[in-house]
Amino acid sequence: GDAEIGKLDAAVADVLKGLQDRTTAAGEAHLQTAEQANALHDLKAERKRLIECVIRAFRHRPELTEFNNGTYPGTRLSAFCTDLNRKLAFAKEHEPELDLVGAGKDFQASLETKLRAFETDSGAQEAAIASLPDNNRAFCEAKGRLYFLLKDIINAARALHNKEPEAAAKYNLKVLYRRGGKGKAEVVPPAPT
Repeated sequence: GDAEIGKLDAAVADVLKGLQDRTTAAGEAHLQTAEQANALHDLKAERKRLIECVIRAFRHRPELTEFNNGTYPGTRLSAFCTDLNRKLAFAKEHEPELDLVGAGKDFQASLETKLRAFETDSGAQEAAIASLPDNNRAFCEAKGRLYFLLKDIINAARALHNKEPEAAAKYNLKVLYRRGGKGKAEVVPPAPT
C-alpha cells in the first residue's frame, strides 16, 4: 500500500539524484580535463623554453650533461611533474647563468607557480576519480531497488488481471527500455479506395 509507494518514490528520487550527479560529474570532469590540458600545454611550452635556455647557457659544458641526465618525462602526469621539478631545481642552482639567457628569477618563479597550481589541480582530479566507484555503487544499488519495486508492482497487476491476458500484458518492464522495447508494430490496413 502506502508504504510500498513511499519506497517507490524514494527509489525514484535516489535514481534521479544519481543520474543528476553523474551528469554533473561528467560535465565537471570534462571542464577540468580541458583546463588541465590547457595548463599542461602551457607548462610544456615553458619547459621547452627552459631547456632551450639551458642549452644556450651551458653548451659544451658538463652542466648540460647533468641537466639532461635522468630526463624521462614519460606519459603520466606525475612523471612529467617530477621531471619538471628536477629541471626547475637545476635552474634555481644556476640562476645567474640562466638569467643571462632569459630564464632568470622571474621566469623561474612564474614556472614554479604554474607547476604548483597544476600539481594541485591534478591531485584534486585524481581524488574525484577515486571517489567515483562509491558514487557509482550507490547509484547502481538505487537502480536495483527501483527495478525490484517495479517488478513487485507489475506482478501484483498481472495477478489482478490473471483472467484477462490482454490487460495483464500491459504491465511489463518496457518503461525501462530506452526505445520502448521490440514489440510488434501495429499493422493498419489501407483505406479502401
